[in-house]
Amino acid sequence: MTGKKDDEGAADSRTSRRQFFKLLAGSPLLAMAYPGLPPDWQRAVEREMELGAASGPRGSGIPCPDCGREMVYMPPADLRRLEAQASGASGQDANDINRFLDRQLDGQMIESADEAVNVWDFEKVAHANNLPQHWAYLHMGVDDFETRRANREGFMRLQLRPKRLGVDTPKLDTSTTLFGRRWDTPLFLCPVAALEAYHTEGESGAARAAKARGILQIQSNQSSQSYEDIMQARGEPHWFQLYAIADWNMNKRLLDRVSKAGCPTLVWTVDLLGGSNRELSRRSLGADEYDLPTCQSCHNHQQGYQRPMRRGIDGPAGQRPPFDATYIKRLKDAAAWKVVVKGIVTREEAEQAIDAGADGIFVSNHGGRAENSLRATIDSLPEVVAGVRGRVPVMIDSGVRRGADIFKAIALGADAVGIGRPYVWGLGAFGQQGVDKVIEMLLAEFTMVMRQTRTAKLDDIVPSFVMEGKTPIMMRANRYGFGL
Repeated sequence: MTGKKDDEGAADSRTSRRQFFKLLAGSPLLAMAYPGLPPDWQRAVEREMELGAASGPRGSGIPCPDCGREMVYMPPADLRRLEAQASGASGQDANDINRFLDRQLDGQMIESADEAVNVWDFEKVAHANNLPQHWAYLHMGVDDFETRRANREGFMRLQLRPKRLGVDTPKLDTSTTLFGRRWDTPLFLCPVAALEAYHTEGESGAARAAKARGILQIQSNQSSQSYEDIMQARGEPHWFQLYAIADWNMNKRLLDRVSKAGCPTLVWTVDLLGGSNRELSRRSLGADEYDLPTCQSCHNHQQGYQRPMRRGIDGPAGQRPPFDATYIKRLKDAAAWKVVVKGIVTREEAEQAIDAGADGIFVSNHGGRAENSLRATIDSLPEVVAGVRGRVPVMIDSGVRRGADIFKAIALGADAVGIGRPYVWGLGAFGQQGVDKVIEMLLAEFTMVMRQTRTAKLDDIVPSFVMEGKTPIMMRANRYGFGL
C-alpha cells in the first residue's frame, strides 16, 4: 500500500483529477452545472478558478453559436471586478480584500504545503482529499461538538500580557526534558488512530517529520502500521499509547511486544473507559458500518482481519482486574518503562494517580471526543498542576492550534503540549511534507510569542504572562466544526 507503484498511481490519479477540474472551471457551462456538483467537486473547481484568476480572459475552445468566433472565458475574479465597477465600488475593495479575508478566516485550498499560512489551510485540503466516513471520524466531537468547541474557546479566552521592556532574546531555548530525555521543543504529536486512512504514508510519514524536527511522537494503539515499522521510519523507539481491554493476558502480550522493541514510555488512556457518544461517526457509517464495499476494498476487512497492534496477542484468557488506580502499578510492573496516565482533568485524580505510581499526568479530553463535559483542558490544567506539585511532568492536548496556545499552556504549568487534528490535516493534505509544515508554523508562532514576552527559555514562561478574559474572542468561522 505504501510502495512506489501505489504512490505513482496516486500521483497520476491526482493529476488527472486536477486536469478534469481545471477543464470544468474553464467551461462556460459551469454556471448551469455548478449547483448540482458534489461539495468536494465544488471546492476543487473553486480552487482552479482562483488559480486561473491571474491569467486574465482566455479562450474556451467553444465557437459562439451566433458569430462562430471562439468564446472567451473570463475568470470569476475579473467578472466580480467588472460587477463591482458597474455598481460604483472599487474592484480592489469588492474582490481582492474580501477574497483574502475569506481565505484567512475560512481557510484556503492550497496546492502545496509551502503555500500554507496557518494550520487551517491544511484542514480544508484534507477534507477535500478524504472519504466522508474518514473525515467524520477525525472531525467529530461527542454529541453536538460542544466540548470540542469549548477546547478552542478556552484558549481564546486567555489573554497574553506581553513584556515590552527587557533584555533582547536573539537566541531562544525551546527545549524541554521528559524522563531524562531532552526534546528540542515542548510540542509533540498525539496518538491518532489509523493514519493510513488519511494518507498512504500513515504513521511513518508523521514519524519522519517528527524526527526531523526533534519532537516527541506517541503511537496510537489503533494505528494503521506496526510499532516496528514506525520505529524503523523514525530511527528509534517511541512512546506507545494503550487502550486497555478487560483481559489482562491480552494486554500483557501486547505490552511485551512493544517493550521488547524498546518502547521507553507507555501512555495509558483512561478517558474512554466509560465510552463516548460519537454520533457523527455513526451517522456517516450508517447501518452497514464497516461492511460497506468501499470499506471492504480499502481496509481488507476479510474474515479474521486485525489491525497491526492487535495481531498475535490472542491466547489463553487471563484476569480481568478493575481499571482503577491499582492498574497503574500493574502497567509499571509489566516492563522497565515510565507510565503516563492520559485523560486526567481534576486535581484529586492527578493526586491519586501519582500516589499510585504514575510517572506523568496527561491532561486531555480526547479532543472533545470523550465525555461531553463542556470544559476545556486548558481550564482543567491549573488545578491538575496544583495537584501534581512538580512531582511529575504534566502534558496537555485538545484545542491547540496556535503557537500562542503552546505558550499559554506552558505558562499555566504544562511541560509538553500536544497536537492531534492539525498534524493529521497536514498528513491528509500532503503527507510528510504537510506534517513538517504544520510543526514548522506552530513553532514559528511559538517563538514569536516568546520574543514578544522577552522569554528566552521555557522556565521564563510563568503564569503572570497570561490572564483570563470575560469571553472568548472567536474570529474564525466554525460552522459544522470547521475552524476549531
